[in-house]
Amino acid sequence: MAAAAACVLLALPGTAHALKAGDPFPHFVAPDMSGAMIDTKAIGKKVIFIEFWSIYCSSCVAQMPHVVKMYDKLKDQGLQCIGIDMDSYGVARVKKFLDGLEFKVTYPNIIDAKMQIKALLGVSILPTTIVVDTTGKVALFHVGYKPGFEVEMEEFVKKLLPGK
Repeated sequence: MAAAAACVLLALPGTAHALKAGDPFPHFVAPDMSGAMIDTKAIGKKVIFIEFWSIYCSSCVAQMPHVVKMYDKLKDQGLQCIGIDMDSYGVARVKKFLDGLEFKVTYPNIIDAKMQIKALLGVSILPTTIVVDTTGKVALFHVGYKPGFEVEMEEFVKKLLPGK
């Protein structure tokens, strides 16, 4: 199938418009599944790669091992990945799902059950990938996933890393 697979989310009243390349990134603070606070402004001069996903989004889950592989390869070069789960389940259910995968997700994940981050960033379809450059500007707002996108995605991210 040549078209990118995507899952549709319900739009919330007051949902922001999707971000576009060059927009300033609207930073947020939220707890990850271990309870540690993730403050995107405090990440510093790193490239931030945000992946919105859901347990029920097969294309999201298909993309995840590629994001893990990229993160593990590039985290020491200035990449920070953050997963944002859109399910309304608690931490235990999402953690059980992640623990049951054939690979280990090595980057922090936030559960956005109240859809506040989704609304802030204008996300309406899963998976959605947002890449923020080291200056705090949106470099990419991408909807969907298809096999092969991970190669393009990694090359794009590498060009944004500090010192490149």
